[in-house]
Amino acid sequence: TKTMQHPEIDFYSSATASTATATTTLSDLIDAIRSDEFANKINRLRSTLAAGDDDGYAVAKKDLQAVSISGTADGKRAKAIEEGRFSHSGLLQLDFDAADNVGWTVEEIVEILQAEPRIVAAFVSPSGHGVKGIARIPICKTKDEHVAAFAAARNHFRAHNLTIDEACKDPVRLMFVSHDPGAWLDLERTAVFEPVAGTPELPKAAKAKKPGIKLKSPRTAFPEPPREGIHAWLMQATWHCRFAGMSEAATATKLQAYEGSLRRQYQPNEVRDAIRTVFDSPMPEPTADWREAADMEAAKAAAGSTSQAFRPEDIYFDCPSSKYLVKVGLSYMVYGKASPVQTGLARYLAPEYDEPKDLARAVRDAVKNRELDGGVQWHGSIAGHRQGLATDSNNLPILITSEAKIPQPTPGDAPTISEIVGNAFADPTAIAVFISWLSGRYKAVRGHVHIPSPMLVLAGEINSGKSLLAWIIAETLGGRTANPYAAWSGGMLWNDDLVGAETMLVDDCIGSTDIRSRRNFGAAFKEAIYPHVIQLRKRNHSSIAVRPVWAVVVCCNDTPESLQIIPPLDNDLADKVALLHVIGVKLPVDTSTPDGRAELQALIRSELPAFAQQLMDWVTPEELHDSRSGIKAWRDPILTDAVDAHSPQRRLEDLLEAALTHMGLWGDLPRDMTAADIQGRLEDSQSPVRDQARQLCTWHGAMGSALAKLARSGSDYVELSPHTVAGKPLRYTVNPPNFKRSFE
Repeated sequence: TKTMQHPEIDFYSSATASTATATTTLSDLIDAIRSDEFANKINRLRSTLAAGDDDGYAVAKKDLQAVSISGTADGKRAKAIEEGRFSHSGLLQLDFDAADNVGWTVEEIVEILQAEPRIVAAFVSPSGHGVKGIARIPICKTKDEHVAAFAAARNHFRAHNLTIDEACKDPVRLMFVSHDPGAWLDLERTAVFEPVAGTPELPKAAKAKKPGIKLKSPRTAFPEPPREGIHAWLMQATWHCRFAGMSEAATATKLQAYEGSLRRQYQPNEVRDAIRTVFDSPMPEPTADWREAADMEAAKAAAGSTSQAFRPEDIYFDCPSSKYLVKVGLSYMVYGKASPVQTGLARYLAPEYDEPKDLARAVRDAVKNRELDGGVQWHGSIAGHRQGLATDSNNLPILITSEAKIPQPTPGDAPTISEIVGNAFADPTAIAVFISWLSGRYKAVRGHVHIPSPMLVLAGEINSGKSLLAWIIAETLGGRTANPYAAWSGGMLWNDDLVGAETMLVDDCIGSTDIRSRRNFGAAFKEAIYPHVIQLRKRNHSSIAVRPVWAVVVCCNDTPESLQIIPPLDNDLADKVALLHVIGVKLPVDTSTPDGRAELQALIRSELPAFAQQLMDWVTPEELHDSRSGIKAWRDPILTDAVDAHSPQRRLEDLLEAALTHMGLWGDLPRDMTAADIQGRLEDSQSPVRDQARQLCTWHGAMGSALAKLARSGSDYVELSPHTVAGKPLRYTVNPPNFKRSFE
């Protein structure tokens, strides 16, 4: 049982690596995919692909880490099975590529996989458009056994009109890692795809050819399939057979025996459905051009069938990237060429036209009209905004392709969430601040309106439950998260990965002790949350002005080093950072195993609708209410002192207190001095705090900045001098309390 639940698989540093760098398990792999371990690489790959750089995506993807799902190799992966160096895991990877499964959304494919008891895991592929599935199969001793098990899985999903990449039949095939916070795993499932009886695959020369059916003097040759649109070709070919006077059985035999060039193998039910549709339709009047009649009837039938048909009003055109965006169900398909869009339009418009030439003209006109009337300057996700056509702050047309799926308020109880939040904070005020803050953010996302709010900092010991609280926040706000720390502290140019996530989450990120980075982080936070609009910058795209609905959460340990990630709590940030102390969460489920974590997450998700109702009904206490953001930036006193203790002004005050005992340097006090004068004395060779002062003044202006803040804070050692002259450096009066010269 242990082996079945946690079989070992090989981990490779890249697709080009010949040997594995380590072994891992499927549960650890899914945990890594859910986390941010591969997020940066995957986001860059998806950005490259979205920019239309398919070649750049293919090259960059080769450097992505990968795993050998079906087992481990002793030494080089090549010929490991033939040489008996491969240990099978009993797992089979399934790749559902978007190109092979046109019309399917990622969510629909995942639902099919979750419903199949022989599937144990599923996650979104690196491109973001496909799905990776993991199936259980018997532990195979030979390659033929593995291929036969693959055939069983392939045949099963063909019945659902889903196509698996044929390359998955290779036992040593590598599967790229990905980033999917919603990656699904259920290792309790033990059912397997049993290998198909008989030889799994034969050389092409050994395959028996089925006899073809000779047509009764057709007026045109049997239609050759296009590279795309197999369903449309099946309809056309079926009409060909019916016009030729063939029966349903003969038509089925003809189609199943077809040996021409196909982009993919069509499925048995596709043939059955095409025959049923064609032979149940009334026979049209014969025309002079038999081929045109077959084409027209096929297009009409396709328009009313389950194949993809596009309404003109559902088609948009991204002008900067020259891509077509088509709404299909609740999602948008992106096409780099016009041909699939034209095919979908033809299927939709076919019933309105009797002549193929008129239909073709209407399709061309519809595409041109949508390029003009449906033209947009940008497409993508914007946090907190509704899906559909919109305008940016400069009135440019944009298309929002997805929206947050937040839990809908439903009357009921949420005992697990209430217990977790209630036990997380020792101070009742902290509980009220947490609920009030989250209530305001939930209402903002639900109402699609950004409301400025304080940065919520959750600080506590290791394993105190900070990340769990952050996960509850993220799920309540729709589940889309992004880490803004690198962009906000270092000034990264591109920010489109942040704009599409409602929760800006910095979780146990190592903060910089450089005060400039911390101030950059604080300044960027203010610029991102409090202005009316921000500039959205996407690689190879025009910049647009938008206002995402954001909430910022920072999780860190309560040690002095970890607290350094928090921006300095200066006057300009005093009302913009809420600091809560997490003391420890009591969990109703043992989460030391992946199954335990999954159980707890499922329990919390089941309570989210009732919790959402509580947030809607929540009224912020009057003493915590803020007229601008709805909640005051309350801070835990103990944590606030810990943060202030490491601020430059507090460190400077400590240095002055220690240095002023040296009468030789400071015997002339009280005295008005500039920042340069004070720095010179602190760094003097005779100063007892010389080294500490040099560490404090790591950049030009550091001393002046710290002195100004120290003076404004009401320090007993330093105050602004009334003798400062306009246009000259500020002067400070240094006069420590109870100071007496040594000669008195």
